[in-house]
Amino acid sequence: MQDFQNLNRLEWHHRYLAQAGWTSHLRKYVFKNIAPWPDVPILEVGSGTGAIMEALIDEGYRHVFGVDLDYPSAIFAKTQHPTINQVLGDGHQLPFAANQFTVSLCHYLLMWAANPGQVLAEMQRVTHPGGWVLALAEPDYQARIDYPPPLDFLGALQTDALQTQGVDIRIGRKLRRLFVETGLIEVKTGIMGAEWHDTALLTNDPTEWGMLKADLEDRLNHTELSELMWNEQEAQKKGERVLFLPTFYAFGKVP
Repeated sequence: MQDFQNLNRLEWHHRYLAQAGWTSHLRKYVFKNIAPWPDVPILEVGSGTGAIMEALIDEGYRHVFGVDLDYPSAIFAKTQHPTINQVLGDGHQLPFAANQFTVSLCHYLLMWAANPGQVLAEMQRVTHPGGWVLALAEPDYQARIDYPPPLDFLGALQTDALQTQGVDIRIGRKLRRLFVETGLIEVKTGIMGAEWHDTALLTNDPTEWGMLKADLEDRLNHTELSELMWNEQEAQKKGERVLFLPTFYAFGKVP
């Protein structure tokens, strides 16, 4: 399960909204490929504060359901959208009968799962034959690139911190194998577009820098973090900052 650290659910919601924005073009690409009608039932596993559910509802999908383990996140989602359909439950054992949904999806979830293969198997179980299972974003932190130094040290520290919290830092590269082993067919996988621009850099994304500080607060003191922030800003001013985190996606049909 995700470590919520010292951030409140509103701060996490802002983070989830940012992530939903990052993957908006990918979500539309995948949905164009699988072509679900607006009235089909869609399930998000690990729906958190409801950011992806909000996006799907805004895009015209009328029957969107969510399930999440975290009670405060579910309550927050309900306060944001009183009519939202969200229940408490574990992705390893979904509280739904078989063949209930046309699309089951997750977003930055499998990286946190104790058994991602079991979560995918449950998503397949609750999706009817001919429906689709989607993993829209799973980063591969072991392949992260930060440049120039000492920002590579910053990236390595965050990767180590996430692994300590229970994240599978290699989940991205495992995604296709997991989908095939689950028994899904017509599996398609890829990596989100690797283009980057000024608005994608750390100091221009307050949610990213806030998460970084939360991850590293027990590893670096305030002075050390401030020095790294200064190095980040200087690298950006010089136009030489590179931060590449390959983020994989996959989708497959239920036979």
